[in-house]
Amino acid sequence: MRVTLLGTGSADGWPNPWCDCASCAWARKHEVRGQTAVLVDDALLLDCGPDVPRTAARLGVRLSGLRHLLISHAHPDHLGPESLMWRSWSSAAGRPLDVVGPPAALAVCREFLTRWEGADPAREGSALRFVPATAGGGAPDGGSPGGGSLRLGAGDAGYLVRPLAARHGDASIGPAVLYDVTAPDGGRLLYGCDTAAPLPAPTLAAVTGRAYDVVLLEENNGDRPGFGEHLDLASFAELVAELRRRGAVVDGTRVLAVHLSHRNPPGDELARRLALLGAQAPGDGAVLDVTPRAPIPSGQSPAPAVDPPPVPRPAPPARLANPSRHTSFSRHASPATPPPSAAAPPPHRVLITGGARSGKSAEAERRLLAEPAVVYVATSAPPDAAKPTDAEWSARIAAHRERRPAAWTTVETLDLVPLLRSPGPPLLVDGVGLWVAAQLDDPAELATRAGELVEAWRHTARRVVAVTDEVGSGVVPATAAGRRFRDALGRLNAELAAAADEVWQVVAGTAIRLRPRATDS
Repeated sequence: MRVTLLGTGSADGWPNPWCDCASCAWARKHEVRGQTAVLVDDALLLDCGPDVPRTAARLGVRLSGLRHLLISHAHPDHLGPESLMWRSWSSAAGRPLDVVGPPAALAVCREFLTRWEGADPAREGSALRFVPATAGGGAPDGGSPGGGSLRLGAGDAGYLVRPLAARHGDASIGPAVLYDVTAPDGGRLLYGCDTAAPLPAPTLAAVTGRAYDVVLLEENNGDRPGFGEHLDLASFAELVAELRRRGAVVDGTRVLAVHLSHRNPPGDELARRLALLGAQAPGDGAVLDVTPRAPIPSGQSPAPAVDPPPVPRPAPPARLANPSRHTSFSRHASPATPPPSAAAPPPHRVLITGGARSGKSAEAERRLLAEPAVVYVATSAPPDAAKPTDAEWSARIAAHRERRPAAWTTVETLDLVPLLRSPGPPLLVDGVGLWVAAQLDDPAELATRAGELVEAWRHTARRVVAVTDEVGSGVVPATAAGRRFRDALGRLNAELAAAADEVWQVVAGTAIRLRPRATDS
């Protein structure tokens, strides 16, 4: 299965031509993205906004072999009906083309072409065949055509397409659908654009166990959620985690972010943030040559993952300055991207330090949002609910709890060593400073327990992200207790950092890598 990204941007592209924000300024200099569209095997196109034919022309991609056009919904960046008129002026005019989409999208096409070409495009003898896409589960092997599955093309040379319900829009534009596509060679692709989260329950049920080769998910809103029914970085991560729990995203699945806008941070920071989730954001024109895994037998599907251990994530490809038609992101042949078995796994001991309100906890949480399961270790228990003594501290703890995914397990304890020594899902420890503060009254005991903690950290087999406080950069504390805290935490930070795979500092919400992994040097 060959997957060509004819566009990876949002409705207004990236950069927005009118905008001078920092994100658009970066994109204008480094990487311009047009409206999202995905070409499969030169035969099937997912979405076709007004940008897409011109992008194809600039990239040297011919659309003359296109036989199936799948439209997710009738918003104008996903459906430019003028493309069908331009096709009627070409040498491909007489070749059959399936136009698949929700009823509202098909109505837009028919109305436009009837007006400008003077005839109903669905008339007998027309090269266009309009096929309604009704969201439904259907059987992955096509055994239940009444459930929404469509077979496009002839026999083994055709595609099995399942429209799935999105969380985007209403009947006036669709309602929007996502597409589950099985290519003739057995390659499996999920096109998730546009949608908000969580996905409808029938859609989650339909993707369970599918073990896709490629998953394309929209990520429109970046760090500025609330615009339309779209994913932001946090909900994108949580959806990837849900797909991992359900066996839809497995080891080797390529997770690609599309429908990207200037609501995201500049592209280099976006690439870093996505890599933490095991995802990538290739530019327009990128090509993935996908060798599918063994086909799923008819009527069967792999069981979804249940509380799995962390798995290696594919390393992000080299950034494309000038992507071309022949750029390959093949998991098996590309020199730019090693196969999953050769990709470096995530660092399993990461120490993140920073000052008060620097954003260090949020940075730590981002690294694990896409994991199927996480144990969040809070080293400070909340005040006694029966005797509330500190309303401000209780509010802080409540805010931290609220932003954690519901699937995470919270453990409130100072006993970190047994957790580090036992197997299980990734740990997020927040934080080391509170752990030191809770044991400050007995310096000898603290020294002993700190040594045990460092030893367990050094030898842990679990993936761990630990948050600590940066101390000693300001004035000398006025009290003896303050000075003991500064000295004890400073020494412990240094010992944990020495045994960590990566060390990061967060300043004003910006993460700075202090020491890379050995594999990165």
